[in-house]
Amino acid sequence: MTLAVWENTPCDHLHMQDGTTTWAEIAERLSPPRQYWLSTTTPSAAPHAAPVWGVVIEETLYFYSQRNTVRARNLAADRRAVVHLESGEDVLIVRGRLDDLGTPAEVPCVVAALAAKYTRPEDQQYLPSNDPDCYHARRAIPGRLG
Repeated sequence: MTLAVWENTPCDHLHMQDGTTTWAEIAERLSPPRQYWLSTTTPSAAPHAAPVWGVVIEETLYFYSQRNTVRARNLAADRRAVVHLESGEDVLIVRGRLDDLGTPAEVPCVVAALAAKYTRPEDQQYLPSNDPDCYHARRAIPGRLG
């Protein structure tokens, strides 16, 4: 699967040509960060960005969100999104769509992976296992930039 990705350069951002970076390489870079930035669009076409937690499992990036957040409402109306790393110096931007996978009970492997990644005592209250009726999981499906 090929995507369009930007890599940071000393002077400017460079558009990666299709096929120059594999999804496995991108997933490897997406795996370690603690936070990601998720950008969505409101129904009135306004941009919205929010920090989110996520986890990579078998080269697939998963997020979760409370159902009552702006990002969840935006994604319910339009699954297209932009995801990028938390750092402004280590730039990786992926554009695609996020599929709703349902409640935490429907994706126990994602819940377990999130619990393994976010292990600080203060993290526990924010994990989907803490309030499974309040959360839903999303899977990132990469796409090409148009």
